[in-house]
Amino acid sequence: MNDDILNLEQAIEFLGVSEKTLIKLLREEHIPARKIGREWRFSREALINWLAAGDSTNYINQNELYMVSKDTVGKSAVLFDKIEETITAVKENGNNIKIILKDLEKDITIPENASLRISYKQQREVEKLEFKIFWDLRKG
Repeated sequence: MNDDILNLEQAIEFLGVSEKTLIKLLREEHIPARKIGREWRFSREALINWLAAGDSTNYINQNELYMVSKDTVGKSAVLFDKIEETITAVKENGNNIKIILKDLEKDITIPENASLRISYKQQREVEKLEFKIFWDLRKG
């Protein structure tokens, strides 16, 4: 094979990452690659340019700048009740999520116009049902 075009295994070796990491990059990043049939192909030059164009602080800053989370473990019926209680508490508090996430440094209010995403995924040895409410970042 031409040294300028890499298959998945060669790209893994070239980047010095595991197959799992490269697959994650393909899903989550804008890594230069092309799927031809069932096989991934990578340009060596494009990978070098992609690496050279990266800036770790931009990457860190564009992802989770701030995150507070709270886990509750229990039987599914109890967890469903907990979801209902949590939503009720937020609604009764003017959509302010600080009522449920006490570690937040400031009040965060869900705006009237937001989006709900319900997703199911298998990730490693865990299955997830996620309910996400999201909205555009506000200034200030």
